[in-house]
Amino acid sequence: MNNTRRPLPRALALAMAIAMALTLSVSAFASDMQPWNVDSPNVPGYISQIDGIYTATVMGPTGTTKTKLSMTLYEKGVLGYKEVDSASASANTNKCKKTVSYAIKDGKSYKLTVTGQAYVNGKWDTVTKDFTASF
Repeated sequence: MNNTRRPLPRALALAMAIAMALTLSVSAFASDMQPWNVDSPNVPGYISQIDGIYTATVMGPTGTTKTKLSMTLYEKGVLGYKEVDSASASANTNKCKKTVSYAIKDGKSYKLTVTGQAYVNGKWDTVTKDFTASF
């Protein structure tokens, strides 16, 4: 019997293992990236129990001539979220903000759904986001 070592298959197996590990780590980093266009509107939202408000802003990219937003506040109950309030606003600039007073209750969870639109290059670009908070 021939008991000579064969280093080539081991080296090949090691190289393949390293390549697979690198591929998995690159995929994990890629999943953290946001799949949105830089030219899309930015739509932050906020719910504050201390201030008794909910607010949202639409910030359009360069070239935006009009912006508008609509937002709906939901309160979580036994059967899921129920709409409790809503508001909208518009502006002839690249930024539109709306703040609404609302009695945010202790021990409740809320969801704020914001749809922001920016008029850029002759068309409306729309982004919808949900924000949640528990108090």
